[in-house]
Amino acid sequence: MKPKGVEIAVLGAVLLMFACQSKPAGASASPAPQDVSVPVEKAEPPVDPVYNEIASFLAGRPCATSPYKEFQETEEYRAFAAALDKSWADLETKRLQLMRDWTGTELADAVAATTTLFYPFGGPDALTALVLFPKASRYLLLGLEFVGRMPEFDIGDAAKVSAYFQNLQASLTDFFNKSYFITKNMNEELAGDKVDGVLPLLCFFLKRSGNMISSVKRLEFTEKGEILESAYPGEPKKFRRPYGIRVSFFADGTDVLKEMSYISCDLADAAFRKEKPVTVYLSGLPFETTFVKSASYLMHYKEFSNIRNLILDRSRFVLEDDTGIPYKDFPPETWESRLYGEYIKPVADFSGVDQPDLKEAYTDPAKVKSLPFHLGYHWGTNKDSLLYFVKK
Repeated sequence: MKPKGVEIAVLGAVLLMFACQSKPAGASASPAPQDVSVPVEKAEPPVDPVYNEIASFLAGRPCATSPYKEFQETEEYRAFAAALDKSWADLETKRLQLMRDWTGTELADAVAATTTLFYPFGGPDALTALVLFPKASRYLLLGLEFVGRMPEFDIGDAAKVSAYFQNLQASLTDFFNKSYFITKNMNEELAGDKVDGVLPLLCFFLKRSGNMISSVKRLEFTEKGEILESAYPGEPKKFRRPYGIRVSFFADGTDVLKEMSYISCDLADAAFRKEKPVTVYLSGLPFETTFVKSASYLMHYKEFSNIRNLILDRSRFVLEDDTGIPYKDFPPETWESRLYGEYIKPVADFSGVDQPDLKEAYTDPAKVKSLPFHLGYHWGTNKDSLLYFVKK
């Protein structure tokens, strides 16, 4: 039992505490504490000072370092950049903007769902993938073409620079005019003494599309199908498929890092077998959407059954022209199909790949919608077809 004096002292202290906390009548309340924190802007990802600068040089964008800045002041480079700007403006008007408008409505479900776009037989065509599926985080292109290397110039290499840009313009001509790279021409134009592989074109398309190059890495495969990523020193004198390149990039003014990968590999069954490292890697890779165009009808043949089956098994969405997987391989109980454009017989370079069932499907106007842009082999007539499949 506490002494009585202690109890009185404690009671007095409590009353004093409440008196101190009480406010006189009419007194204003203390202002609520204010949030004075300053929002912190996210920093842009790092920019590779070498690859980004060379990509800017190739794409006709301003450079800040020597010797590229000096070369850009020459009459020859200004003529190249002006011609490139004109070609690109024509491309924007006749194809790219029409594609953006179309994909925003007709492919809205796939565009929203696609984090990884798989583009077999795509070669260096990064641009079509970027335009059709702008929200993807990863783009994976496959082709037979070798990776190559970016050019490097010294201040006294004026003649070398001029020759390089003539070759670069030649390598882009088919794509600008026809929407695809012709294999025979590409094999010649991407030779080591000219543009030197796929990598310069990938970086060219990324830079012209308003992106910054963050890094370039070499990709190799273990026997278990795992990716080994390392610094990219350039194309070795001797190389053996499969191997590849990964370019990390982000849109200028944003902080969202994306990846554009290219793997040089043979997709024929003899090389693309189940136990092969690149096949194991792709079999475990999550990708929502596959895109195929100008693929020489290869997946119509039994020799390309493995890549065909991989796409059908792994994809939720498939967008292709008639050179991709045959229409008959998309049974209606498994796939919903939407048809665009007009189906006509394959161009004369390809025989035995007509699709009577697809031709019949295109006769039903209720199933076919117009295609407002050209894309594919029928550049002479602009009678193109695109097939869009959604797995049920």
